[in-house]
Amino acid sequence: MKHLTLLFAATAAALVAPDQVTILDKQQPPVSQDAVQTWWDSTLSHSTNLFTTLEKRITSAIHSFDSVSFGGFDTDSDFPHPPRRGHGGHHRGDKTKTIYELIKSNKYTTKFASLLDNDDFADIKSLLDSTSHNKTLFVPTDKAFERIPHHGDKPPPKEFVLALLKYHIAPGLHTAHDLLTTHTLPSNLSLDTLGSRPQRLRVSTGLLFSIRVNVVSKIVYSNILAKNGVIHAIDHILVPPPSQEKIISLLPNTFSTFSLGLEKTELSVPDHKGGTLFAPTNSAWRRLGPRANAFLFSPHGLKYLKALLKYHFVVDQTLYSDAFYGERKDEKAVRRERVDGGKYWHVDLETLLDDKAVAVDVKRWKGWVSIVLNGFTKVIFQDGVASDGVVQVVGKVLIPPHGHHGHAGEDDDEDIAVEELKGRLERYVEKDEEEVGDL
Repeated sequence: MKHLTLLFAATAAALVAPDQVTILDKQQPPVSQDAVQTWWDSTLSHSTNLFTTLEKRITSAIHSFDSVSFGGFDTDSDFPHPPRRGHGGHHRGDKTKTIYELIKSNKYTTKFASLLDNDDFADIKSLLDSTSHNKTLFVPTDKAFERIPHHGDKPPPKEFVLALLKYHIAPGLHTAHDLLTTHTLPSNLSLDTLGSRPQRLRVSTGLLFSIRVNVVSKIVYSNILAKNGVIHAIDHILVPPPSQEKIISLLPNTFSTFSLGLEKTELSVPDHKGGTLFAPTNSAWRRLGPRANAFLFSPHGLKYLKALLKYHFVVDQTLYSDAFYGERKDEKAVRRERVDGGKYWHVDLETLLDDKAVAVDVKRWKGWVSIVLNGFTKVIFQDGVASDGVVQVVGKVLIPPHGHHGHAGEDDDEDIAVEELKGRLERYVEKDEEEVGDL
């Protein structure tokens, strides 16, 4: 139990299209998010440094307007030699041994291996020892365990440990070369809050081909090939992410205005199985201008603010840059192939605003992805994975387009006049009893 107690004090932050469906060795039932979330919430107070690091990396990506290739670099390595430049051309390991056998015999992964030897997690050990299908393991090094904040001696619930172990495994073989052009990967963890779909891992690439998983965890040693897949060593533990709204609340330097709006309007998001949150940054709100913000956050403007916030929430449809969890019969219908060999797909996502949709266009070319909303608004940080969906960060507040003009112009929301803003939102504003009586 020593390593269990140490490990799941862990709160290494996880912020971390319809592509292929990979067969798992064994169908796993979805994990209840309640147990995972309860333990996560109980450890948040011990994770301030990790969330500070997380927000710095997100802010860096937003400021560079590069939501595909970004990252940071450390000079240390958990292994005796750092990964070779380029990642993809060099392979290590032993293809006569399974993933479990390799990490069991490696002196840098002893703590993770000891978890697998616990009888409570025999199914995970069997999965990593099975040769029926390939899988990819992102294994935390022993040094990664040293980065876990102190949390006392109370061990985490077994369900949390099981969820965490599953979250380090991705079905299929994904070498570092493959990861250079990957944006999200399905993990072996399925959550009921995602409609029993796989929780995904966010992959990003930085300078000199450094690869990070869920923003914080860096691959420090790659392409350790085994008989049943590949291993990548990472320098931070991957923890299943919190909910969309929890993520927003934990990153105040980026989303404090949005959080304040949710608090003041008491907006209630209905129960959902997955969803997409288009989250405007603080600078996006400033772009509206001081008069518009003063109105929206005034007592008279709160009903307009509530309507505006509703336009940023999509429930039951989760749109990643390279995957879409919607109604199962519709998941393949949104993809269209471009003639030039790139990929383009379009989907209209119904929001909480009286079924008013956000039009989404996704363009893909090799490792480059662009997500554009309503014809012009760009997603400036893609694929913030959440327990109940995904957070797509936008640099402009989304305002419902004019009904008779199609999409709004690209700059007509900058320093917008209060009367213009009211006119765009009036039809969606909830009427109070006094106003209804006057109709």
